[in-house]
Parts: sequence; structure tokens; C-alpha cells
Amino acid sequence: MGQATSNGRSSSRNTPRRRLGARGKFAFVAVASLVCFAAAFILLWSLGSVIVGGKGFPWTSKAQAAMSPVALQAQVDRPLEPLVDMRALRDLSYVPVKGIYVSSYWAGKPDLLAKMIQIADTTEINAFVIDVKDEYGRVVYNSDVPMAKTLGTVEARIPDIDALIATLRQHDITPIARIVCFQDNALASARPDLAIKSSKGGLWSYDGMSYTNPYNHEVWDYLVQIAEDVAKHGFREIQFDYVRFPAAGPVDEAVYPGANGTSKPDAIAGFLAYAHERLEPLGVWVSADVFGMTLRVKDDQKMGQILEQIARSVDIVCPMIYPSLYWPHSYGLPNPNAKPYELITAALTDAKTRLAGTGAMVRPWLQDYSWGGVTYGVPQVQAEIRAAEELGYTEWILWDSSLTYTVGALRSKGS
Repeated sequence: MGQATSNGRSSSRNTPRRRLGARGKFAFVAVASLVCFAAAFILLWSLGSVIVGGKGFPWTSKAQAAMSPVALQAQVDRPLEPLVDMRALRDLSYVPVKGIYVSSYWAGKPDLLAKMIQIADTTEINAFVIDVKDEYGRVVYNSDVPMAKTLGTVEARIPDIDALIATLRQHDITPIARIVCFQDNALASARPDLAIKSSKGGLWSYDGMSYTNPYNHEVWDYLVQIAEDVAKHGFREIQFDYVRFPAAGPVDEAVYPGANGTSKPDAIAGFLAYAHERLEPLGVWVSADVFGMTLRVKDDQKMGQILEQIARSVDIVCPMIYPSLYWPHSYGLPNPNAKPYELITAALTDAKTRLAGTGAMVRPWLQDYSWGGVTYGVPQVQAEIRAAEELGYTEWILWDSSLTYTVGALRSKGS
């Protein structure tokens, strides 16, 4: 027996531990290391499984495994918010627009674009409305939209859309993308199933122009995909033009597959609401061009544009108030084209009444071209701008398809 200790227990109980020596210590450390390695492996494997959507620990029950990371996140009391709210950023960064139209031909040629930039650098102009899909249906930049590439509707007159946006940004010019919607020879020819049909057979057309079917949701999606694409390239606003049914020609012969009793105004407002829902999260504004007469008349003029419905589907309504397009004696004016101040005043007074409470802003298109025997120069263009601003409108855009703008009618930069 071993020697007794002070607590009465034999010291022989310590003898085996002393006899383990170096070999025993090595074995103990080895076992402990294996246990730690196994525990760490299981922990890391389980964590990785959870991250990729697996069930986590190997012994997790089927009920627990069915709970996805998305479901777990939904149980958090205060879910994480996006780092940037694009809609809030859009609103905070908004600058009232005083713009001009710029064709894709000019936007794609640096020497011609420089002439337009010179106007913005020296006057109050701070925005360009630029074609990205023109009135023939051609997508005029190197689009990433699969349908446009597949069907061959791309004609890249703007060779580098990103370089264009960068140039405009350097000059503090807001880029607005003009998308011509339903007047579209290119898509109607490539996909006749998406076009308006004629009761006499074949595609409906007038003056050589065909239209896609505003009731067709595949057409809707095609237009919105183009809008989403240019928004991601840096355009700050999407402006839909020709957002209507045909307004001239043999409209009574037009056949609209898939209408199913839906009215024309409902189809147009429905498209714009659909587009707005898709585009707003990208932080862009959505606007729609409408005929100037929509401010005056209450019906849709057989083309689907009812002012109040459109206003509730977009952020900005852009009525094309070109005096040359009004019939004689409109607003009591024998020749509206010769009375730009009176015509703009009357039309925008109607706009204030009609759009009150819709939440939409009004930004009129104004005429800067000569037509019908009336020459438009500095007095006429200034009269239009003055009429709009006297009614409290802080925004407007000038239209001249030839891009020969009346610079003398504009205020100097910073004045």
C-alpha cells in the first residue's frame, strides 16, 4: 500500500497518472485535437449549409430544414432596409426641367452634339430629350434588350450610350429618354402577331406607318425592357411618346386582337401604370406625351388618351401645346398659330383645372418651329414661355425637329 496522506487517502491513487509519462500526454493531446477539429468542421459545414439554403446541422429536423433563409429573415422584428432608396434619391435630386429635343442622329455625333451642349452651357436649358426608340420603331443605341437584338430592331446611331450620358453629366444636363411606343414599323414587321390588324387583311397602316397593338402585354413588356435598360445606363427620366392608338387614317378598319372589351383609355392608362410600377424602383421619373387637345376635350378622341387617367398613371404629363396644330377658332382664336401667348395661356389654364388632385406635374411642350405661314422667332417663343411661367409653370420643353432652336428667346445662364 502506498503511504497515507494527510486526508487519509492513499497516495497510490496518483501512481498511474505519474506512470503515463510523455506517451500518455501525447495521446491525450491527440484525442483533444481530433475532438476540436471535428467540432469545428461540423460548425463550419453547418454554417455554410445555412448560407446556401441548406438545412444547417446534420441532425436538423425536416420541419426545421424547410425553413429558408428568406423565411428566417421575415421573422426579424425590424427587417433590413435597402442602403439606398432610389425613389427618395430621385425626388431629392430633382431639378425643374427646361429642355430641348435632341434627335439620335445629333446625339450620336460628337460635333453635332457639341452644338446642342453649347446652348445648354450658355442659356437656361438644362435637359435634353433624346430618342432611344424612334417613330419608326428603331432602337437607336446598342441595346441589351434580348428581343430587340433577336428581332433586329437595333440601329445603333448612338454608338456609346454611356459616353453620351457621361458627357451630359459633365455639363449638368439632365438626360431624358424618349421612347416612341405604339407607332412602330420595325416591331410590327418583325412580329406581325404583335401589330394592329386591318379588317381588309394584313397589317393596319396609314401613310406608310404601322402600329403595334396597345392591348398586347408582350408589346408592353418590350417597351418597358427598353426603358429599364436606358434607366440603368443613366437616363433620369423615361418619356413615353405616341402612347396612344392611331389617331389618323382609316381607324375604323383597325382590328385589335385581345381587346376583350377593354376600352382604349383603360389600355393606355394600364400600360403606363404597369411601366411606372416597373420603373419607379430604378429611381427614374416617368412622363407621357399627350396631344394638346386632351387638355380641352373630355373624350379620348378615339386614341385612348383621357387626361385624368393618364395623369394618375405617371409622374409628369407633357401636353404638346403647339399652336400650329390647333384648328381655327380653337379657344375663340381665329388663327391660334398666330397667337402663341393666348393659346398657351388658355390651354394651361385648362390643365390646372383638369389635373388638380391627380398628383401629376405638367410640363408643356412648346413650339419652336415655323408652320402654316407663321414664322416663329424670338417674340413668339418668348410669348409661349411667358404664358406658361405667368401661370406658375416652372418647366417646359421646346420642340424643333430640325434642331434650329431660337437661342435668342432663352435667358442667359444664371440670369
